[in-house]
Amino acid sequence: MLPKLKISVLLLKRLERIKQQCSGCLFGVLYGEGTLLLMGFNVESTIGHLNYKQIQFKFPAELDLCGLVKFGDCTDAEAHLSEILKDVDITDNPILLQCELGTLVGLRASVFMHSKLEEVPYEVMEAEQLYHDFCFTRLKCSLEFHTHQNVEAVRKQMHALRKVLSGGSLAFCLESTKIYLTSSGAQGKGITNESLISDVLNAVSKAISSADEKLEYMEKGSKKKVQSTSVSLASVFGALGCAYDILSINVLRCKTLDRTVADSAGKEVPPPAVSMSVKREEGKVCMPLEVEAMAMLCKNTKVSRLYDILIESICRSLRLFEQSMVEHLETSADAPQLLRPTGYHFFPQEFGHFLSCSYLDGVSDDESSVQDKRKKLHRHFGLTVIRPYFRRANRCLFRNELDTNIPLVNTHVGLRPSGITDGKQYLLQGNYYYYHYLQQQMQDKGWGCAYRSLQTICSWFMLQGYTEKPVPTHREIQQYLVRIGDKQPNFVGSSQWIGSTEVSMCLQGFLNVDSRIQHVTSGADVATLASDLAMHFQTQGTPIMIGGGVLAHTIIGIDYCSQTGKVKFLILDPHYTGGDDLHTIQAKGWCGWKGGDFWDKKSYYNLCMPQRPIMF
Repeated sequence: MLPKLKISVLLLKRLERIKQQCSGCLFGVLYGEGTLLLMGFNVESTIGHLNYKQIQFKFPAELDLCGLVKFGDCTDAEAHLSEILKDVDITDNPILLQCELGTLVGLRASVFMHSKLEEVPYEVMEAEQLYHDFCFTRLKCSLEFHTHQNVEAVRKQMHALRKVLSGGSLAFCLESTKIYLTSSGAQGKGITNESLISDVLNAVSKAISSADEKLEYMEKGSKKKVQSTSVSLASVFGALGCAYDILSINVLRCKTLDRTVADSAGKEVPPPAVSMSVKREEGKVCMPLEVEAMAMLCKNTKVSRLYDILIESICRSLRLFEQSMVEHLETSADAPQLLRPTGYHFFPQEFGHFLSCSYLDGVSDDESSVQDKRKKLHRHFGLTVIRPYFRRANRCLFRNELDTNIPLVNTHVGLRPSGITDGKQYLLQGNYYYYHYLQQQMQDKGWGCAYRSLQTICSWFMLQGYTEKPVPTHREIQQYLVRIGDKQPNFVGSSQWIGSTEVSMCLQGFLNVDSRIQHVTSGADVATLASDLAMHFQTQGTPIMIGGGVLAHTIIGIDYCSQTGKVKFLILDPHYTGGDDLHTIQAKGWCGWKGGDFWDKKSYYNLCMPQRPIMF
């Protein structure tokens, strides 16, 4: 029986960017009654070397090797399919995609059946459907790893550790609930093995809503109970810039394999730590490992499969750890030293799925070995080498772990449409913090708007992985301008405002970021820059600081109809003085769409348009 084939629209866009003849491997998730969704691919690093074994553990569990992709001439497809067939375990019939270079025209999909290729139809799954039908799990646990400091010992001990973990001794608890999962099955909140992942998501969502409602009831002393509303798990446990629901899972340990966790109901859940103690031997090192593992699930998957999937996700993380430790030991054979690996999750917007990497503590992103590692990843995934994707600073930030002292993130998400007929939106690319008056206990009302716009821009570069430097304070900004001779010493500690020129100087000084300065003689002329701004957001994707008179704002997008010339600007207003309440900020227009009349016709304006540095 032929599989029902679907292809992520995000994958198709990435395939279209490959403009050289090569081969690669496909990765997908099998769900439902034989539906295969293609989600990812990697291309060969050298002719004839698919390298999928080095790549597949970077994908979340359930996202597995499922076929081959060929760009250009396709004479050796069956030979390559035969080569990978032994490692394709989610389908009996691997898929072949045949692509022309740089175009989706003529894209053909075939299935390898009975040693021959048979063409099959496919459907395209849009991003919104992906977010609706699928979710991710994310679990964390601590392990102790005992080994001698050589390659053979690391491989042997890692194998032994994975074997112990796969033996059924672990138990899991879904965060914010009393839903437990063991090798025997699931229980709590009406969840059983026959329940679906969507049922689990609903149960967790209701538990969070109920807890929030109870807290609000206690804080306000309300006598009227508000009807509970479900919350999106993307907004609670999700990653910034990611619309998937995420199940956050704690790891427990059973004392015996047949023990259930029924007795734990109503009791405090132990911390997510697992101690795999072994007898210590002379010459061995004991290394604590912080595992953070992910899996991708269709929401219609039965809960009975969840335990094994979670175990597989942990094992994939451990395999990544093993790879990074072994690589380092092999390159430092003269003086082998075992360094601790740490896992990082990334969510490139072009992928539509998470990807994990393991980097060694004490080895910086700028060391040649790590640069080579990232360069290979860019090549494997067909990514440009002029933008960072896999630096540590690019790692996913998960909402439940965000510092409560940081500003709001991505305040434009969820805004109503601008109202421009037949308009096309051009928005900044990535995440940012919303900086505005009176934050960080700084009394800057009336003069600090450009400082706040600069801070928002700096946060964008930080969250996109271009820098690990913290966002500068007002004082640090003033000190820098004095140091380069732009301001007099009494400027430090003053309430003097700055403009777009000073913002560009600071971006160069703090982040080594160049900026393009655009001038207009009147606020009425800002709308004439619509096509330039559209190009900026398409190519650079950075927030824009605009200053006119004594006011500064941040432009984070436009909605523009090239036929009519009508345009609206997505403005992040730094003059807001209230608390960081998203509803108020959006409802009152502090982050919102503004027409051309927003700009003062009697003032001239300067736009500081930051340019992305070339780095990877």
